[in-house]
Amino acid sequence: MLGDAFKQAGISSKDFKKKKNIQKEKPKQVTKTKEIVQKSTIKFKKDGILKLKLTAISPLHIGSGEVYEPTNFVIDGNILYHFKDEDFFLALDEQQKDSFMRIIDENRSDSFSRINKFVKDNIEVSKKIAFLKVKTTEALQKDYNQKIGKISQIEGHSGNYTKVFNKFEIQRIQRKQLKSKDFTYSYLGYITGSSLKGAISTAYREFIYKNDGKQALEIKFENKDVTKNIFKDLKISDAKVIKIGTKIGYACNKERFEDDETGMSTFIETINPNSEFIVDISYHNLKMQDILNSLNEHYIPIFKSMLLNETDGKEEFINEYLADSFYEKYKNFIPKENQFLLRVGKHSGARAVTIDGLRDISVKESKYKTLKHQKEETTTWLFGESSNSSTNLLPFGWVLCEVIE
Repeated sequence: MLGDAFKQAGISSKDFKKKKNIQKEKPKQVTKTKEIVQKSTIKFKKDGILKLKLTAISPLHIGSGEVYEPTNFVIDGNILYHFKDEDFFLALDEQQKDSFMRIIDENRSDSFSRINKFVKDNIEVSKKIAFLKVKTTEALQKDYNQKIGKISQIEGHSGNYTKVFNKFEIQRIQRKQLKSKDFTYSYLGYITGSSLKGAISTAYREFIYKNDGKQALEIKFENKDVTKNIFKDLKISDAKVIKIGTKIGYACNKERFEDDETGMSTFIETINPNSEFIVDISYHNLKMQDILNSLNEHYIPIFKSMLLNETDGKEEFINEYLADSFYEKYKNFIPKENQFLLRVGKHSGARAVTIDGLRDISVKESKYKTLKHQKEETTTWLFGESSNSSTNLLPFGWVLCEVIE
């Protein structure tokens, strides 16, 4: 692999990148197998409501299960304009409607692509009826300009070929429709209570397993009788937005333990870093101090591993991909007494959503090999400005939680 080649040559890949003026070399740091995490001593009532401030410190994707499709959006000036398909047709003049219907009636193998191109060619109509605007990266704008309505590849053999067109689907975040005083609507991204509860549950289940054993974990969380699940008494509201920004870019897949200049990518919408939210947590007879401390015990070792050059004897490459600004800000991160780290949403990584000590992660080392079971993932997904970004990337899903009441 490329990393091995650098070692044999007596240089590090970090030095190589520095010489190419790609990224500054980061100082050598090594993880400890067992990370010691300082515990909070905040006292909580036996029963009550806890108010948390949530700050996204990296891009978040709380998925809606839906996608933007080229029939309901256009991109112009690095802005995605989203509209309803039916509104687009109604906004066309009679001549445009006739042209559109001819594409439908001809029912050719490339009709889908022709419709996408028709929408793009009538961009001004699309922009006028759009009810949502989202910023995009410059590279996404270029991809849209170059790929919509174009053949992406040709499949088949022996004269039997099929043209494949780029679907250009963009994964959408959860949004909530809000009505303002002037009777207009806004569509704000937010963090769902269920995603927060799931992330908290994983950390606390790990705490129970490590402190009380597997049997206690099964009794408290995995009992078939859901009324005996101790988290039935944990109620978490959907997060209320204080401030928010959103952006569409690329989710880039990178190897953790070898230098990876390529890797697959997908289009994805995210909530921007520095977006802020408020959430209420209602608990009843639950040990909130233990629950919140379990967050740092579970998530901080994973967070710190991204910023290190070596983890348990294996060279880590994630920090080479990361933006210098992110690395410098968080390389010595220590949470305050009222702060807890959490990871939510898509591309959180297998370690974040599994219990240390019980992990059995299926890893496909290459497309030619069978699945292997390991204790950690070997690749990571990072947010990038372009599909081939290998520097200035950001991890997904990190949220800083602060107890404010």
